[in-house]
Amino acid sequence: MTTILCVDDDPDVLGLLARVLRRADLQIRTTESPADALAWIASDDIAVLISDYDMPAMTGAQLAGQAKRIRPETTRVLLTGQRDLHTAVDGINQGEIFKFVAKPFDHKLLRETVDAAIARHHELAEWAGDRARRDRGRAMRAELEAAFPRISAVAREADGRYVVRDPMALAAELGLPELVDALAKAR
Repeated sequence: MTTILCVDDDPDVLGLLARVLRRADLQIRTTESPADALAWIASDDIAVLISDYDMPAMTGAQLAGQAKRIRPETTRVLLTGQRDLHTAVDGINQGEIFKFVAKPFDHKLLRETVDAAIARHHELAEWAGDRARRDRGRAMRAELEAAFPRISAVAREADGRYVVRDPMALAAELGLPELVDALAKAR
């Protein structure tokens, strides 16, 4: 189930957001507290953060910026009654806001924005997974190279052909008796 987190200092707006976004495939969480929102973002997979811009504890842009640092794949949407350049620039610079939605908001437009934000979340989550797999692969190659120097070195002939060494001789050279035994059994 996809989780949407709504943050606003007005409980009436939170209730309206929950009613407008209610669907069987969505879990809607609401809070008036940016600190609670950040705790949820840190502990749970929040797909979309919808935040009011003008709140007393911190602005929605500040909240979005902290949310981005905690969980970059959470897509951030900013609700604002302020339609000025400062609000837009602040949101973009601090929180890399996906979309701005003006208050009072059109219900259909809000639902469409959330659907687009969910799709963006899935893209970002996929990229984060790819990046983590690449990082794990690099770390594993570095550990192997540190434990067994030259294990990843590939020799070539003068004409560019690869030199394929005997795996048993290489295992013996690297001091891997278990691999030598396994290769001998496989022959």
